[in-house]
Amino acid sequence: MSAFFKKTTQISLAILSGLFLLCAIGCNENSDNEIDQVRIVDGDEQCGLPGKPFDKQLKLELLGPQQPGLLGGKGSRSPISGAMVRFEPINGSDLQVNPTIATTDAGGGVSVTVTAGKATGDQFLRAIPQDNPDKSITLRFISGMQINGNNRQYRTESVSTKPISVKLVKSDGLPAVGIPVTFDLLANSDGAKSSAKILTPIALTNTNGIAETDVKLGKNSGIYNIGISVVAPESGFIVQDKMIKLLGFNVLTVTITVLGGLALFVFGMELMGDGIRMIAGENMKKVLQFFARNGIVAVLAGTFVTAVIQSSSATTVMVIGFINAGLLNLSQAIGIIFGANIGTTVTAQIISFNLSGLALPAIIIGFVISLSKKQTVKGWGESILGFGLLFFGMMMMSDELKMLADFPGFRSVFQLFDCQPATVGGWMPIGAVLGAISIGLVATMLIQSSSAAMGIVLALAAGGLINFWTAVPLLIGTNIGTTVTAILAALTANRVAKQAATAHTLFNLFGAAVMIALFYVPFGPQRIPVFLYFINAITPGNVFAVDPQNIERHIAMAHTFFNVTVVVLLLPFINRFAQFCNWLLPIPANEKIRIQPLEPNLLATPSVALKQTVCAIRTMVEDSWKMVDLSVNTHFIAGVSDKEKYAALAEAEERIDAMQAEVTAYLVKITRRPLTEPQSELVPLLMHCTNDAERIADHTEQILKLTDRLLKTGKKVSLSGKKDLRKLWNVLDDQARNTIAALGSTNPEQIKFALKDERKLQKLATKLEAAHTERLRKGKCQLVNAVIFVEMLGEMIKIGERLTNIAERTPEIQKHYIGL
Repeated sequence: MSAFFKKTTQISLAILSGLFLLCAIGCNENSDNEIDQVRIVDGDEQCGLPGKPFDKQLKLELLGPQQPGLLGGKGSRSPISGAMVRFEPINGSDLQVNPTIATTDAGGGVSVTVTAGKATGDQFLRAIPQDNPDKSITLRFISGMQINGNNRQYRTESVSTKPISVKLVKSDGLPAVGIPVTFDLLANSDGAKSSAKILTPIALTNTNGIAETDVKLGKNSGIYNIGISVVAPESGFIVQDKMIKLLGFNVLTVTITVLGGLALFVFGMELMGDGIRMIAGENMKKVLQFFARNGIVAVLAGTFVTAVIQSSSATTVMVIGFINAGLLNLSQAIGIIFGANIGTTVTAQIISFNLSGLALPAIIIGFVISLSKKQTVKGWGESILGFGLLFFGMMMMSDELKMLADFPGFRSVFQLFDCQPATVGGWMPIGAVLGAISIGLVATMLIQSSSAAMGIVLALAAGGLINFWTAVPLLIGTNIGTTVTAILAALTANRVAKQAATAHTLFNLFGAAVMIALFYVPFGPQRIPVFLYFINAITPGNVFAVDPQNIERHIAMAHTFFNVTVVVLLLPFINRFAQFCNWLLPIPANEKIRIQPLEPNLLATPSVALKQTVCAIRTMVEDSWKMVDLSVNTHFIAGVSDKEKYAALAEAEERIDAMQAEVTAYLVKITRRPLTEPQSELVPLLMHCTNDAERIADHTEQILKLTDRLLKTGKKVSLSGKKDLRKLWNVLDDQARNTIAALGSTNPEQIKFALKDERKLQKLATKLEAAHTERLRKGKCQLVNAVIFVEMLGEMIKIGERLTNIAERTPEIQKHYIGL
């Protein structure tokens, strides 16, 4: 064994050991048992008869504080085991709970049986963690009511074949007769309310205590939420908006939408790859030929080229062509194929981010650019157009599949190969694992694209149809299925090419075997498979929570680390691997050839780097302005204090701070490159703009504080105050829009408008402050409220000054923008 081989083996094992050691050290379970959240798993909002147990057990999950991820991000919450939870009926409810005090299991779960008392209507129960009573939650149960028709599936644009029925039973068990029951069509996110109709909005219970209504569904597939209310206090019934769901389904529309989205996704991916190849010309081939000098560099070359052209199949076919022409030997080709398996994961990484908002702009821009007759420009246009089509198709599939996730019949199909253990700490069912791998394999063979198959997996996960446990075996199957392309390409090629195709197949089969084995190596108190545990540890969000967090990013990370792990394991044995393939299909030794390298670096091109910096600053200003918009209009003017929205704005503020640090660091790196004089002059201007963009976001915190101060006085902004603030806001909003439009633009008119708005803002603010002072002098408003109003004017003026600073520097940015 050569020294290089020994050294590479040591490095590979050290990398793997380090990754899993970090997982064990940095991602240990919550040890202090501090309860930060009580989450409802199942059993809330049930209906039942007086004196009878409710059908489902009440299941809760106790979680600890948010722990940062191993590599940053939001992190996840750990389950709290061994915690005691006390259950108490409140508001006069006579619910019975067994047991009244329960202890959480290893997964942080607790289950109790709830029995209805004699009281009817809404009944409330309090779940109180013994060690953290401030984290208690209230749950609702409804006694004396039975509902028939929840979650039924009907054809769209038709009347429900069976009516929705509500049965009311009095505390003595007899039917409640003559009670009015109100049925209301609640608003849906898909706008279903506008096209559906309840045929009997108010129905009286008959002699059997039953009230019925029919519903005519609208034309849209999806969920139709129906609210049921009973307000009859004299009869002991008060039920407020008990929601049930009706499911409308149009087979033709759904099929066309999903398949159409898939077609756009695949077409966009191919168009993007073709465009990039048009730009690069023969450079991709030069990269492969030059970088295949040894195993490690060959892996890097395969990774790079596949990431650029967005197709491991194209890379593999290209390698087969080189081998067939005698340009590469088997060891070089295997290294590139290893790298291609890593590079193909870039597609999943890209589409796992929510970039659907860029789809239509990219399609428009890409289409216009692709009309150019110049090949390089046309290539850029096709790449952008393909990018837009890819995300637009992904969005179509995800939206439709997300709707289908609520349909029990459709969901049951995916439960046939659900790989999640039946119990916490249990084993993944081997039959379901092998079934999921087979489905991924067949799907990839039919589509002839592992990236497209991964897109479908991500869309299914985003729609809630599959979980993380099932997605990982599916992606293993897609890896095996992609080898079919290389096998087909090698059928008419020489012996060495057939060996390369065999190596590709063996690589993926070996990787599948390793991952299947790791599925049965548990880790942590919940005995989660070690590889899945590691992915959850390094990715923001907890994918094993009751409501999985950030599942698309987890799947993309699993796809990447799966392939990286297999490459690290096999890389030290790349020559032995080649010898094994040569033993299977013996051939004479092949000659080596020299090739030329090509590796682009963004910072090596300061003009492009500076353009990207301008775009980043514009994004910062846009995001900061959205925060200001929310704080002013949604909170201060509306007089609304919302902790969740406050927290969301605080998170957005942190993101702006992080963007400022990133842009500043990037500009510093640019200064270390050879720059032209105009480029050198532009760097400090961009740094100042970055700081101003961040400070605009800082004002959000002050505005929220003013909101809370105002609400503590028991007052809200008066009608005249709202009118004045909206006048000032309209001017400030116009200034912001003109400033944002001017960044990255060559049109000086927006700058003139922005500076004009700033002068108008100052004059209007002075006028409003004087008018408000006059109202205070006449006793028409309180002193405290007046001070808050004036401070609010000051905040808006300061924001205008920040925008003015950016606008005043924008002419220089515009001056050099074309020359960048």
